[in-house]
Amino acid sequence: MRRNFPTIFVILALIILILCSACVSQPITSQPSQQDGGITLTTLKIESPSISFENAYQNLMNYRSDPTNDSSAINKIYSIYGLNIDKSGNATSWVFGVRHSGGTELLAYDQGGLTRIPWNAPPFSSEINVDNIVPPNSLFSQNSAIIFSNPSPIERQDLELSRGTYTLTIISGAQERVLTFNATTGKVIS
Repeated sequence: MRRNFPTIFVILALIILILCSACVSQPITSQPSQQDGGITLTTLKIESPSISFENAYQNLMNYRSDPTNDSSAINKIYSIYGLNIDKSGNATSWVFGVRHSGGTELLAYDQGGLTRIPWNAPPFSSEINVDNIVPPNSLFSQNSAIIFSNPSPIERQDLELSRGTYTLTIISGAQERVLTFNATTGKVIS
């Protein structure tokens, strides 16, 4: 028993030391108090899935000038589609109908990047000069009273640009409304 006495004494001394140091330690002041037991609100930054036309067009131009792809000779844009357009004129996806040295194709740009889709350009397609059109965000701000005049909540809006005309398809429930605009002036046609 005498042999175990110092071992027992050391263990008891350590336990007492641990208990005493826990009682006198200072709380950390940089952390918020958890005494109320409530839920702490955390703010997450959620990236919008909408892409501006300017951003999508710039990515198309970067793709066009990239010597590593085989479509670097994009020389004409025949059509532009904006899928699921928001109130600002931004879309979840922009699709460009283009001609390059190998033929025609659709180049779809969304949050995932650029996707190539085989496409046969329709006959009598005319080239779109992007420098001469009203950008979609300006078209929406210029015509917001007409676009948002229907009191029904808008479920989806798609925008198409071809042959100098914007065609906006607005879906509200079972109703579909189609508006057309002059692409160079932004004025409503019908």
